[in-house]
Amino acid sequence: MTKPGVLRAAIATIAFGFLIGSAVSVVGQDEAPPLPEEKIVVEIDAPDEDVFRIGIPDLIGDNTNLAAAGGAILQNDFRLMPGFRVIGPSAVRHDSASPGLEVDVGAWAVLGANGVIKGQAFGTDVGMSVELRFYQSSGGVVPALRRSYRGPSTELRKWMHDFVNQVIGVITGTYGPFGTEIAFARKHGPGQKSVYAAAMDGYGVRRVSSGGGVSMLPSFGKGSIWYTRMSKQGMFITNTRLGGKRIIGGKGITMAPAICGARVYFSSSRAGNYEIYSSNLDGSGLRRLTRSQAIDVSPACGPGGKLAFVSDRHGSPQIFSMNRDGSKVQRVTFRGNHNQTPVWCADAKQPLIAFSGRDGNFDIFTVNVETQQYTRLTQGQGDNKDPAFSRDCRLIAFTSNRRGSPGVYLSGQDGLEQNQIIDGVAETVRWAR
Repeated sequence: MTKPGVLRAAIATIAFGFLIGSAVSVVGQDEAPPLPEEKIVVEIDAPDEDVFRIGIPDLIGDNTNLAAAGGAILQNDFRLMPGFRVIGPSAVRHDSASPGLEVDVGAWAVLGANGVIKGQAFGTDVGMSVELRFYQSSGGVVPALRRSYRGPSTELRKWMHDFVNQVIGVITGTYGPFGTEIAFARKHGPGQKSVYAAAMDGYGVRRVSSGGGVSMLPSFGKGSIWYTRMSKQGMFITNTRLGGKRIIGGKGITMAPAICGARVYFSSSRAGNYEIYSSNLDGSGLRRLTRSQAIDVSPACGPGGKLAFVSDRHGSPQIFSMNRDGSKVQRVTFRGNHNQTPVWCADAKQPLIAFSGRDGNFDIFTVNVETQQYTRLTQGQGDNKDPAFSRDCRLIAFTSNRRGSPGVYLSGQDGLEQNQIIDGVAETVRWAR
């Protein structure tokens, strides 16, 4: 059993996945060039050639409340998606909504629409039906996509997200990420921290961790949300399916689970130094993957059997990669003097890792593992930490303490479109794939 005082000291040194101020850290030996100082700037008068302007009037139908709710979900989804601009009901000054689900192509062309979604909803809260159509300007009055949904009104959000994903697929060739979930941790009282989950658009925030004390560092895997829990019995790994009961523990501190395939990867001080380990999902089959005098923490699953992690083995905290058996360790970041909390894009065609880098404040960056191209997403807006990629890698969620608006934000890969989806202090956001 770990003593409570030792646990409190350990928590005080955890900076969202990386341990700061350890006696074994030898910060100062690594003189890496600085991270990029400015994020991409776009002239406001530049043409919107890469933006798809999509018209989304409110749905029609006999249940005006459900119709309005459905339209609002469609509009908000495309508002959050990089590369799209919504032409909503407020911009429609004429009868662009032709009878039924037909579309007046000329009227929408005047508004600059590249496509239009028309829909209708009928029924009650007990049972309803929704029909949706998507028209592309190049296709005239023939729908490029049409779908019908039937069931209880509680399924409305699911249906709207599904249709948005399919429309994005028609336009870009890649299905959208809507309907997936994110998880994060937040304090809710003295000595109290819990793990929460919500839809990726911020809807339905709910507490998912069990027990009192401190629960943090969530991760999705195998139908559960895994997380680190600190209790009087020590600091260990558990998941929502087992109600917070210990799965992986042991001597010292065990934390930060990442579920890759059929194994759990985590960091532990059981051997006296923080190293990366893995085990089966039930905690059996323990394997030690790193062996260094430095701190090795924050494992993150990558494509092709890869892991990313953080190590100060060259002097300052940097991002490294290795195979999941611990072989072929390679340094990934060569800029900045304090990089942490890596997350890997799951699309092998996009060799990107997002991470938090400190150059005064913490900010969000990406690095192309193959080309060493760095991109800054945030700047001058407080501390921005703990990035997480959507399954298609087009969106990056992160936490921010920006003045007056702390919470969870979404951004595109270029950082140009940032939208708050959850307000209030949050940390260590993760995204279900």
